[in-house]
Amino acid sequence: MVFKAGASSSAASLAASSVNASDHRVFGALSRASGKQVAFIRSTGKTTEELLARFRNMPEVEAAEPNYIRHISATVPNDTYFGNQWGLRNTGSSGGTAGADISAPEGWDIRRIVTPGKVVAILDTGMALNHPDLQANLWRAADGTSGYDFVNNDDEPEDDNGHGTHVAGIIGAVGNNALGVSGVAWTVKMIPLKIGDGVGRVYDSAEIAALNWILDKKDSGVDIVAVNASYGGYASSAVQRETISALANKGIIFVASAGNETNDNDLMPSYPACYNLPNIISVASTEKDDTLSDFSNYGKNTVHLAAPGGGILSTHTSYLPASGDLFFDDLQSGEGKWLSGAEAGSVDGWTIGTYGSQQVWLSGYEADNTSWIMAKDPIDLSGTLENTVVLGFPVALDIVENEDYVRLYFSADNGVTWTRVYEISLDTDFNVMDFRLKVPDGFKTSEFLFKIELETGSSGAGLNGVLVGATGVGIAESRYVSMSGTSMAAPFVTGAVALAASQFPNQSPRTRIIENVDRLDSLRDFTITGGRLNLYKTLYQYEEPDGAVEGCAASAVSPWGLLLAVPLLALFRKK
Repeated sequence: MVFKAGASSSAASLAASSVNASDHRVFGALSRASGKQVAFIRSTGKTTEELLARFRNMPEVEAAEPNYIRHISATVPNDTYFGNQWGLRNTGSSGGTAGADISAPEGWDIRRIVTPGKVVAILDTGMALNHPDLQANLWRAADGTSGYDFVNNDDEPEDDNGHGTHVAGIIGAVGNNALGVSGVAWTVKMIPLKIGDGVGRVYDSAEIAALNWILDKKDSGVDIVAVNASYGGYASSAVQRETISALANKGIIFVASAGNETNDNDLMPSYPACYNLPNIISVASTEKDDTLSDFSNYGKNTVHLAAPGGGILSTHTSYLPASGDLFFDDLQSGEGKWLSGAEAGSVDGWTIGTYGSQQVWLSGYEADNTSWIMAKDPIDLSGTLENTVVLGFPVALDIVENEDYVRLYFSADNGVTWTRVYEISLDTDFNVMDFRLKVPDGFKTSEFLFKIELETGSSGAGLNGVLVGATGVGIAESRYVSMSGTSMAAPFVTGAVALAASQFPNQSPRTRIIENVDRLDSLRDFTITGGRLNLYKTLYQYEEPDGAVEGCAASAVSPWGLLLAVPLLALFRKK
């Protein structure tokens, strides 16, 4: 307590007596130096709130404060690249602004361990299940499986894109293990649910199946506290909305990225982030100077808060075809490693040509035709059961959507039988994108083959068809990379949900997060709260704040946008 200048020398003693203090002290040297009595008063018979109310109403008292608990230093983990994780601790280096972060070390002083049993589900492109910085935090069922792959319909949700692994690292890379990076929640168990394929497409059917899986697990006793959804699009779905609402009924928070198209979500809502549901947290992206990222969607009435999303370092998995792989061909030596063919009577077939400075396969385009290329000799994958094996190549498409189809087939018996493993009908305007697809264990034999097929309809004319560049089959690499997007911002919030649910099991993590942001002028008119996530404030307050900020009120429906706004996954509706 601080008494006003001129207060009686007995003011502290009288104040202590009035509350039957069990202990009181006047700090003599400090009082003489400041010219005001500074005292400490403790009363075991009254609460802190009762003491504050009484003392603050005394006319001679200038200030009355609780006996706050301070910490000697903020918790800084020993992870190799923690100094590069500005979203967790921003020191102002490399063009950043000191403090433009989520105050993670201060938050970790309060809690960095998630209550055992509390888990988060990640709806994305899967996860690198053997990544050394993620493996210990991978949730496992009683039968040893970890999540599910709703793209390939198996229980191996391996990531053949890298996006899901990056998201997982932000949420829960193992902290303080002297390796790589630190996640927001150092010990949280994560369930990878693969709903996105190698080029980032997410179909409603896969998403709904994954959400149904989550509800089943919740009913069976798995304490799933949050779902991370770093994907979106501009079509509203009644089924999607009702399914997320069902999660709310189970107490599961749904954290969604706001989108990467620099759109005002108040005017053009992005879904699922913009459903007006009590369990959704919609997240925009900030840069290391606490400004809104130039790619980020926003919405004064539709986006709840922002979190770091520009240049975020995290875990990743990738495969780049290279010489020495299990199979590799850059086509510099012609067709020697390939076979090609087409329907009888076809005029056009696949040929090797030049695109830029690279040799590539070009399908050409002939209506009502089926043509293909395939590896000529079997590829030995028999010794790779413990590895993530990926087929990869650059591809460009100039075809008629929903009429022309590019399909990929795998064979485990040197082409005796073929299984269709992938299909796409999409026009990329002949812009090149990297394609990746994991090879399931059932095809890891000594006689593995792959085949790429183009089937055309009747209406296309003058199109380029398909381009396929340097192709390889090899083992995916666990690594660390920086990526940008609201896809990277959302998992900061998901990690915070896991910690808040552990620290305050009887309170709403959503309310704690939304009511305890760092309010910023740069976000005042761009988010509901006008603020950026603060982990320390979320975990510190001993009472749940009054009120809660609800979700989006927008109801407009817009058609789907781009194929892929990297790294935010674009959601596609299958017609």
